[in-house]
Amino acid sequence: MLRILLLSDIHFIHCEDDEDEYRSLETAFKEAMDDIRDKGGVNQILICGDVANKGKAEEYEKAEAFIKEIFEHLGCDEKQTQLYVVPGNHDIDRDVYKLSRLSFRPTLLDPAKGDDFIYNAKHKEIDALRILYSPLEAYHKFANMHSSADAIAVGILEGVPNFNDKGFRKEVKLGTLDNYVIMLHCLNSTLACDKDEVNDPNNIAPNEHKLFLTKFAYNPNTPITTVNISMMHHPLVWFENSKAMQEEFDRKFKVQIYGHVHTQSIQQEREEKSAIRLQCGSLHPGNYSDPELYPPVYNILELNVMRGVLRLSVICYSWDGVQFMKNERFCYTRKIDLPPKSKRSTNQRREVSQTKSKEMNAKEMYEIRYCFFSSRHIKEIILAMNPKAYDENKPEHANAISFFRSISEKADEVARLKEQLNTYLD
Repeated sequence: MLRILLLSDIHFIHCEDDEDEYRSLETAFKEAMDDIRDKGGVNQILICGDVANKGKAEEYEKAEAFIKEIFEHLGCDEKQTQLYVVPGNHDIDRDVYKLSRLSFRPTLLDPAKGDDFIYNAKHKEIDALRILYSPLEAYHKFANMHSSADAIAVGILEGVPNFNDKGFRKEVKLGTLDNYVIMLHCLNSTLACDKDEVNDPNNIAPNEHKLFLTKFAYNPNTPITTVNISMMHHPLVWFENSKAMQEEFDRKFKVQIYGHVHTQSIQQEREEKSAIRLQCGSLHPGNYSDPELYPPVYNILELNVMRGVLRLSVICYSWDGVQFMKNERFCYTRKIDLPPKSKRSTNQRREVSQTKSKEMNAKEMYEIRYCFFSSRHIKEIILAMNPKAYDENKPEHANAISFFRSISEKADEVARLKEQLNTYLD
């Protein structure tokens, strides 16, 4: 079984502790994580967008400090727990390339032009992609520490000359269950966000606030050995071509996780046959008129596969002003039939076996990678390992990305990096 801590809409702001209206809630949440640890901990932590409030670097510094405390309370060092995240509309620094981004919206929202625009931007007009991604730079530095930035974003952070062979989503193998590979797909739904946010998509006027997601971002491989899970901040109803997108998502992703609306629900059109769509609530929902509908929540997801059936249990905990308590109103259990194993080819069976054998190595690599990218001594470490590998004309994060990629397939160099990190323990 996989156990996952699911959070969404945290909305960290940069402020002094005494000015933080969520201070008591955050303390109660960290104390609740001690109980989760005592009950076996979690395999992964997922954050479904809106980590920050205005997409500013100092907000992610506060978020990272909070996450490090959560790691400590959950015992993640011993369990090598990984965290993965997607961006939300509050992760955009809206002051960056504001007019240029707004000028792109009519083209992106035109069903006949949007994907062609993104294709040409990737292969011919690279500056257009840089403009779309640049408002997320602070977010992507944060996401990159947690192995969650897609390849396009990493390329932009690194300043690469082109984006060939780079994708618009981040794929992560969460593990294997009963010889099925559980694959998480982190999607960016924010490229066409604007300043005029609305809470009810049914009240959106034509050409207002509708969002765009290129089809290249939700075209994963779908072998019968794999259970694909999507995580994206905005529900599909916010998109210009939502009906067609929903049909595609339902075919390709057995489980779909969304945030943004600050309340919780679940959908499955055909019991045990169709995709499961989880709309998760917010840890920091703000002041809403109905606290019963919009309580601060976190979720524990339990994924299991038995006899060709995927079972998803959602255990919701909400804050009552003093502590987090189990909230039966927002707890769910759903099942979905998976393709039978008997139809698998020899190559597919081999793929599952290889994935299982690599799981522990991947967890250790995540920990080393996270420690490196979050270190305050990146430059010193690179110079100690290879003085020629640091380019003074590039930002530190760009050097870190290039250096880690150059050694990630070399076991002896990764071991050296681990030794260097140990010498710089903060």
